[in-house]
Amino acid sequence: MECISTAKFSLSINGSLHGYFKGARGLRQGDSLSPYLFVLGMEYLSRKLKTLSTKNMFKYHPKCVRMGITHLIFADDLLLFCRADMDSIAKIKNYLQEFSRVSGLEANSCKSSVLLSGVEDNTKAQICSYLNFPEGSLPMRYLGSPLVSKRLSFLDCSSLISKISDQLQNWQCRKKLSYAGRIQLIKTVILGIQIHWTSNYILPIKVLEKIDMLCSAFLCGSKIHLVSWAEVCNAKKLGGLGLYSAKMWNYAAAIKMIWMIHSKKDLLSIKWVHGHYLKHQDIWQVQPKRNDSWMWRQVLKVREMAISRFGNVNNLFRIIANCHNNGRMKISLVYNAISQFIVFTPWVNIVWGGLHYPKHSAILWLAVLSRLLTKDWLCSMGMLDINQCILCADIGNHLESRNHLFFYYRYSSYVWNKLMAWLELSWRSCSWDHVLGWYNNNLRGVGFMKKLKRMVLSGTVYWIWKERNMRIFQQKTRSPDQLVREVKISLLLKVLNEDIPEHLRDKIGKL
Repeated sequence: MECISTAKFSLSINGSLHGYFKGARGLRQGDSLSPYLFVLGMEYLSRKLKTLSTKNMFKYHPKCVRMGITHLIFADDLLLFCRADMDSIAKIKNYLQEFSRVSGLEANSCKSSVLLSGVEDNTKAQICSYLNFPEGSLPMRYLGSPLVSKRLSFLDCSSLISKISDQLQNWQCRKKLSYAGRIQLIKTVILGIQIHWTSNYILPIKVLEKIDMLCSAFLCGSKIHLVSWAEVCNAKKLGGLGLYSAKMWNYAAAIKMIWMIHSKKDLLSIKWVHGHYLKHQDIWQVQPKRNDSWMWRQVLKVREMAISRFGNVNNLFRIIANCHNNGRMKISLVYNAISQFIVFTPWVNIVWGGLHYPKHSAILWLAVLSRLLTKDWLCSMGMLDINQCILCADIGNHLESRNHLFFYYRYSSYVWNKLMAWLELSWRSCSWDHVLGWYNNNLRGVGFMKKLKRMVLSGTVYWIWKERNMRIFQQKTRSPDQLVREVKISLLLKVLNEDIPEHLRDKIGKL
């Protein structure tokens, strides 16, 4: 917010009204104003402040003259702007006192401050004493975000990093949290924490990389990273998990901001940008100046990156036009548009489409990518010396690999053939590549029975993997028939609770 601190002989007051709803002057302890009356009071104050422009002796903040801005207000968070002369300050104080008499609300001196620039020390002391507010300094917080006049630093974003880190550490204590559960928490909660910052600022690269590093470590449980974070952040149809990289999301949000500067010229913030940076120039052509703020120079860097990625401005316009939903531009669509151009994966519907349990899909996804920690994988990384399949140790020394584990050896082939017979499928195969290829070619539709058959595949892979881990880490075993029963029960519990037609319900009931 360069206009607050660098304008010479200027004043900016920030703060909140005393006690928000409670503790207002004239009310007993514990009484409160209703939200409706509070909103009316703030509307009254806002209209009164707008009339400052008609008063003699009041002078605008130098950066607010063109727009006629005297204040910004949201709920009880209020910013006031004027030139740092006693006449202008007296006008503002009179309006605040009048509002206090009418509403019973008064400014909280403990939460308010005066920001001054280019003012002598004795004048500063006089202004602060007159207003009974302490002198403040940048950075300060407004609506939970830092307002700075210089480059946004890692330290300025420390509260964001701390909030994400604390949340992840709290979840990390829950050792039984599944891989799918971690995915969902990152996708919803962590994105929600960072979205306010990444949608309003172009954050430093170190901050964005730190957020991505924290999320990646949490997803993997601080163990071996099975899949790179860049691959995880691809859309599901591109072979990823559909998570959002903080770095790419911030980039997409900046493109949306640039587009709004281009098209939404009726918004106050956009008007201010046009008045002070563009001045009748085109956002796609304007060049940075030496005295421009750091944030504005970052916006123009993103503009150049976007144009370079898509070839020219016309191509960028065409891409952005496809990122609108019901007339509103969606950052998620911009994110998908600027993601790396990768060929769609043919197995996306097999892994994610249908009635799958999320934890089943997550294990199947890792299996398709051959990223499960099977013993051949651990041996290749030097973490194990001996590779022997635990499920067929009683019939010989077989090497454990993905292809061997799920369909090839006697235990898993028995389970798989039993389930194929249960689904009344005449086709049989106990080869990983053949099974996945057959599913891709024959079971990619949206019909309910095809979804059920895809669900059987994900469930089988999940339960065989669970059986393998139980034998290694808990020394517990189940017979193939017991495992088949577990698969059937888990699938039927899910399917029979779905809203499906009666004739299909009868068919499934016979299974």
